[in-house]
Amino acid sequence: MEIEGPLARLPRPAVMVRGETVASYLWRLAERNGMRFEELARHIGAPRTIRPADPRTEEVRLGPLARQRLAEVSGRPLAQLAQALVSLEHSRITARARRQVQIEPWPENELSVQSCELCAAGRSERPVWRVRGEQWAVCVRHRRWTATAGGNVQIGLEQLPEVVDAHVRRARLERRTGPYARALMADAQQVAVYWWQCRQMAWRGVWRSRQEALGVDRSALWAVPLVVYPEAVAVAEAMAVRERQRAVGRSFAGGPAGWSTGRWTAWVGERLGMVEEMADGGHRALEAWLMAHRNTVPVAARQAQQEERAVPRSVPLPLLEPHRVIAPHGRLEEASCLPWRLGSPMTSTSFGQQGLAAP
Repeated sequence: MEIEGPLARLPRPAVMVRGETVASYLWRLAERNGMRFEELARHIGAPRTIRPADPRTEEVRLGPLARQRLAEVSGRPLAQLAQALVSLEHSRITARARRQVQIEPWPENELSVQSCELCAAGRSERPVWRVRGEQWAVCVRHRRWTATAGGNVQIGLEQLPEVVDAHVRRARLERRTGPYARALMADAQQVAVYWWQCRQMAWRGVWRSRQEALGVDRSALWAVPLVVYPEAVAVAEAMAVRERQRAVGRSFAGGPAGWSTGRWTAWVGERLGMVEEMADGGHRALEAWLMAHRNTVPVAARQAQQEERAVPRSVPLPLLEPHRVIAPHGRLEEASCLPWRLGSPMTSTSFGQQGLAAP
């Protein structure tokens, strides 16, 4: 594609939305200026045969020249576009490629999620689709849960304020812990999934109440991450405390006598207000996690560094085994080291690596 000169800025810019997909932004920018999607795409370098992209299931990949032309017509600096459109630079198209605009389907585990409808109200006539880091998202401002479940799910959380509060705590955990927080949240969600599928912990109490508030039963698997979310965040916070100790080779709570695996799992049960349920079998999932995250620093080395403190909460944690690579997008469960999956039978094979048996 040859560049004849800078393109003129379109008269009506589209409001930038953090995390929006390129396909969604192109649709909004086109309609904002009375253009068809194909017309705008060809304007920035697409072939004549380009078709409209489906922002629910497809992404538009732009080469360097097309990205520059999009910056020109949108009236936005390229760096600002890249900051908002987080997938903009995730393209293998080179500057020498003839096709600078290509439409690609999202992998099934990375389908985009519709942004909160209330956030988009007054800012866009079309739905806003965002690159998802997970299968769902929480809008703290409007107290809404958005997800994909054979359609678009937008749920008000007025009856479930604890979900919004948990999301605020999770954001704080991510700021303090850094990228490793995604792995901890993934593991914590899998622990909660184990409890939910084995009917342990909160299944008769708060989880049943949340299902009733949502008007769903146990067959609605898409709702499970929402139902268990507050407890999963609490578990992730407890895991972060344990990992800060492990990062310096120390046992939980610095290694005083008595702080064994059993003491840590009991402490988690206390935090959740479910001490009896934890003792009756809920501890198994946490023990599977502890086995995968066991302290590999030799005892002699640990004794030699007894005075070393755990990593302060304000300092991001380094990536620890078994999480050396953490994908920033996709299903949250895929970032977990725990083998079981929501909807799959809970058998002893799920614990093969840890040597534990399902209840």
